[in-house]
Amino acid sequence: MDNNDKIKKSIVESIIVISIMVIYAVYGIHFIPSLMLLIPLPFIILGVRNHIYNNILSIVIASLIIQLLLGSTTGASLVLLFAPLSIAINYCIKYKKNNMETILISTVVFLISFLLIISLGEKVSDFNFTKSLENFLSQSINMQLDIFKELGVSNEELLRIAESLEDQNKTIMVRIPSFLIIISFLITYINIFFASIALRKMGYGYVNVQRFSRFKLPNNIIPGIGIMFLAAYIMKSLEIQYHGALILNITFLAGFIFMVQGLAV
Repeated sequence: MDNNDKIKKSIVESIIVISIMVIYAVYGIHFIPSLMLLIPLPFIILGVRNHIYNNILSIVIASLIIQLLLGSTTGASLVLLFAPLSIAINYCIKYKKNNMETILISTVVFLISFLLIISLGEKVSDFNFTKSLENFLSQSINMQLDIFKELGVSNEELLRIAESLEDQNKTIMVRIPSFLIIISFLITYINIFFASIALRKMGYGYVNVQRFSRFKLPNNIIPGIGIMFLAAYIMKSLEIQYHGALILNITFLAGFIFMVQGLAV
């Protein structure tokens, strides 16, 4: 295939991907919102089949069109949230990074994008992520208590249930960093998995299929977790603020990591 044919091919594929994304963002997102998690997927495939610049340019154009059509910050949000993840996965696949490097790099990139979206959202509007989550959890408690009242539960029991639910909510709030990391990992893995399968079927044999059964922790994970716990306990001995939250998050993440490894075996 000569250069002209390659250029034509990349332009046609870019237009197709942009069109699909715009149609989904404008119409489909209201009917199948869960597919939003796969927004990076076609851009990753586009970038590997052509060039990473096609990936970047296409997602920017698609976001600008969405911005114009919807007249909101949706387009900019899509760029900030999914473009870095798409580019990171595209880069790792293109340059044949190993499975763990691809997952780690892409997860960190997506997590940073996630935090940037939250930070910018709080600066440009009245949105507050932490307060919104607290309000949601409070409403959840009230709904559950109303159900128990209708079931005829005594006031004494209701008080105990309310205290238990409030303790659970406090734990959830403390574990927000862990939840964000886990969500970033899951979204990243889903996109890597489907991108690798699609590319293999398209004839890109060098792309490794990121099967869950092949998931393996790096050899230095145990020393790494040990160092994090040691740092947390040093912070505790020095009475540094938030050491308790740090220990709780490290424990929760370590449990999640070993659970995933156990399921993968």
